[in-house]
Amino acid sequence: MRMKNKGVYSSITEVVGNTPIVRLKKIEEQYNIKTQLYAKLEYLNPFGSVKDRIAEALVEDAWKKNKYRKDTVIVEASSGNTGISIASVAARKGLKCVIVIPENTSEENKRMLELLGARMIFVSKGIQEAIRKAKEFTGLIKSAVMTRQFENKVNIRIHKKTTAKEIIKSLKDIDYFVSGVGTGGTITGVGEVLKKKKNSNTLIVAVEPWKASVLSGKQVNPHGIQGIGVGFLPAILNIKIIDYVFRAKDYEAIEYARIMAITEGIAVGLSSGAAICAGMKLGADINDASKKVLIMVPSSAERDMSTELFDNNSQSLDNLVKTDSKLEITMDKQLNEQQDLPMQIS
Repeated sequence: MRMKNKGVYSSITEVVGNTPIVRLKKIEEQYNIKTQLYAKLEYLNPFGSVKDRIAEALVEDAWKKNKYRKDTVIVEASSGNTGISIASVAARKGLKCVIVIPENTSEENKRMLELLGARMIFVSKGIQEAIRKAKEFTGLIKSAVMTRQFENKVNIRIHKKTTAKEIIKSLKDIDYFVSGVGTGGTITGVGEVLKKKKNSNTLIVAVEPWKASVLSGKQVNPHGIQGIGVGFLPAILNIKIIDYVFRAKDYEAIEYARIMAITEGIAVGLSSGAAICAGMKLGADINDASKKVLIMVPSSAERDMSTELFDNNSQSLDNLVKTDSKLEITMDKQLNEQQDLPMQIS
């Protein structure tokens, strides 16, 4: 976690955390949203995403369990951001790193992994195949250690220890916490702390792709919102704390990321665009000046420069997003009984 006012740090990992929360006043004004909208800008971590928070903790946990040697290989399955953060930690520790990555991962993520010295193994069928391949590779290589971001509860603990505490310190009485669901670490870690806070009435809103809505019990198909919608329920995800599920369409992730850029001057990526979409529509639906909505912004637009977010030929903003306060909201009430949700979708 970042140390305040130190000035000089002994390693890049000390710079992680204490990201700012910014009120989205211009969006509130332009779209006539009475509800208070806030964004926690996680892309201001040193390697550009919320995954910087968990990387060192995952690698250190693997070290405690397996004891590194000079030939140790750190292995993870990732669509980009976690892989980049882990590759950074491995590089600083002088460890080899292998990231198993879906072929459709953005070129920016691939190039960053290459720059950090990570070896990439590509798979064609998405993150579930990447996880299987990473486990297979780890089993075959004696010196390989897998950090297991989708299963390791260290992922949750670090968000409780850092992200949740930062939020509570900066913003009192949050009514809605909006977060995309990838590994489930952020929404579970922060959500559990917010729910247990004294006199808490915070409602937790999970954001997933329309085309891969596992939490909503829908069929899983390929989608374009990297970082969320992995197509299965991660082992560390606590679905019992989720009050609402928002299903974001691919084009909404693009267009609301553009809204964030041209209105607030904050350039965010596609998963962030999906969360902004959920937060804005929720805010418009509530339309109550006393209510506060906090939106997690996990990564920046720079990670998505090769995607449709930067495609000038995609549909125009005017055709896709109405610039008035009548924003439709598609929120599914989340059932808290685990048996009501599919545990695995292949």
